[in-house]
Amino acid sequence: MRKYLIVAALGLLAFDASAQDASAESAKVKKDCEANYVQEGSFFAGRKFTNWGVVPVSAETALKRIKREGVKAGLTFTSEDKDIGMLQFEQQTKGDKGMVTLPWNVMVEPQGKNSSKVSVTKTTPPTHNTSEKFQRASTCGVIEAALQAP
Repeated sequence: MRKYLIVAALGLLAFDASAQDASAESAKVKKDCEANYVQEGSFFAGRKFTNWGVVPVSAETALKRIKREGVKAGLTFTSEDKDIGMLQFEQQTKGDKGMVTLPWNVMVEPQGKNSSKVSVTKTTPPTHNTSEKFQRASTCGVIEAALQAP
């Protein structure tokens, strides 16, 4: 009985330590993502939003997870090129003149065996109303999706 309790206690400690590591890694990815956000263009000319972050998963895993989470979030998956690590999505949204299609491009590049750089680019047409807060959160959401286990 004592052996069982020791094994169970060690298992719980290991589980708690891995959860803390995952939480710390998620916080680091989120902080880096906030710092890497860039917005170019203007309301009248159209804008481009870019962001990137390094995640502690392989490129193959990151591609799968981002694809799954993007579709779950309501984006339309349009294409994938596994050889170069590219995903393309579209977002349907209401604009001033009816429905507008917004393209999302995601690049996943290996950074060693178990890390990947995830880059996100999204563009909006002229006079499309959106906030920096929303664009920052949504581009970070794509990067953080690579951390989502099935």
